[in-house]
Amino acid sequence: MDIAALSVISSQNNLQSQASILMMRKILDMTQQGGQSAVDLLASAAPKLSPEHLGQSIDISA
Repeated sequence: MDIAALSVISSQNNLQSQASILMMRKILDMTQQGGQSAVDLLASAAPKLSPEHLGQSIDISA
């Protein structure tokens, strides 16, 4: 192979690597957003069984 062909192949490989990295970043961002949405949904669906002030302290002077 000549130097020009090696240069073209190297450039194509570099471009493919950059595109793969950008796709992985996008997938990671989408996964994080989906996970956060799931956590928010679960938090909003949890039933409130008692007032928030209950269970915050323990009375040990009995």
